[in-house]
Amino acid sequence: MLCAHDAPRSGTWHRRFLRNGVNRGRADTFDSPGSRVPRGAAHVSHLSIRATASLRRENGGLLNEEGVGTLAVNSQSWMLDSIAFHHDFEERLLGPEGLVAVRDRAVQLWDGVDPVVHSYLAALVVSSPEDWYRACEDTHLVDWYRVLMAPWLTPTRSIQGPDALRRGLPHLGWHATESRRLARGRELLTLAERHLSPAALDRLLVRFGWGHKGWLDLGDVTGALDRMRMLDPRKFREHPELVAVVENAFEVFESAATKPDHVLLIVSD
Repeated sequence: MLCAHDAPRSGTWHRRFLRNGVNRGRADTFDSPGSRVPRGAAHVSHLSIRATASLRRENGGLLNEEGVGTLAVNSQSWMLDSIAFHHDFEERLLGPEGLVAVRDRAVQLWDGVDPVVHSYLAALVVSSPEDWYRACEDTHLVDWYRVLMAPWLTPTRSIQGPDALRRGLPHLGWHATESRRLARGRELLTLAERHLSPAALDRLLVRFGWGHKGWLDLGDVTGALDRMRMLDPRKFREHPELVAVVENAFEVFESAATKPDHVLLIVSD
């Protein structure tokens, strides 16, 4: 159709399980997401967002000071106020201006200076605002759906190695499907199905295929936490490399569980 914001924590993680017989290795740190930039700060251009995303992906594999490969931070997470976001998205989409209102809001967010919004947009793979202005069409609706989440996000801890978590959890008793879901999240389409009215959802369904991940709800994260707390530490003697992987996931899910009215949004390379 054509149309006319988690507080940072520095230092080591508290080891809450895996008490005996496991070499825990060196502790990791959590970097601060930064403070918000006041109005009047430097303009964030389309190119700067693209450059940030490109640089982050090119430097996905890092070396520590000993020259040993480390788990790349190739996944970012936020807590999403999913109810407020979907209400806002639907109100714009089904309002008098329809797609124009959605498109204009997406451009406004893209051109903003908020560092949280900037970091989120840099993690997305979406079409550019130049394309959005060229044709205001349903073709871009999924991209706009994802962009419009930005002001409803709060930074939180992230899975530092989603592929390592996906491959590792089956060694500890998880089914492969469960492991993939915890590492990458559920399909975003299912989040839209949970919150949007049939009229708004029908507009998205035409364009929203599978492969757009991901999110986890409170049941997902608390279920994972319960299973992790019950893990037999002896399982890690055959897979000591999974200690840091599981403890990172435990911290991520534990933090997410403190916001039961939000969902954990995950964007991976």
